[in-house]
Amino acid sequence: MRIVLSSVQLRAGAFSFAADDFFSEGVHMISGRIGSGKSTLGSALAGLSEIESGKIILEGCGSPILLMQFPEYQVTGPTVVREISSWGVPRGDPTFSSLDVEISDRDPFTLSRGELKRLMLACVFSKDPDVLILDEPYASLDISAKEVLTGMIENRRGITIVFSHETEYAPNHAVWWKIESGGLHRE
Repeated sequence: MRIVLSSVQLRAGAFSFAADDFFSEGVHMISGRIGSGKSTLGSALAGLSEIESGKIILEGCGSPILLMQFPEYQVTGPTVVREISSWGVPRGDPTFSSLDVEISDRDPFTLSRGELKRLMLACVFSKDPDVLILDEPYASLDISAKEVLTGMIENRRGITIVFSHETEYAPNHAVWWKIESGGLHRE
């Protein structure tokens, strides 16, 4: 199972980004300055945005799931219960209790940012995709939830790509990457 970036070029206005490498099974932590292209790369890896040139090749894995930096961008259900149902996962999945998600008929937009982030994290982890892309997953979480999330990331199978500034919570066995000078570099 691999994701190959073959001479990938991304461009948006004056912004330009290049990558020619691969992600294998395991956890990959990607850091970089604000505006360096982390979210843009995550979106391209998930197949949600076009690349200017090159290819992103999924070898031996299904379609990636992306959890965006701002969870409210992905809400589709009018209640927490219907949001969970929209992901096609059982609300009794233990991931919801691990992340302290209250399953209710509340409107997801009435949840705090941290509650909404935990809900969306529980949904994507319950799907257990081959490839999981997390854009700033630690944002809006308290320390306890950050530690739980790190454990969940460590215990996942497949490829997990985490774009984050909060590197102090990174799993110990992660492969480290940095986006700088318009490119992706393995550290």
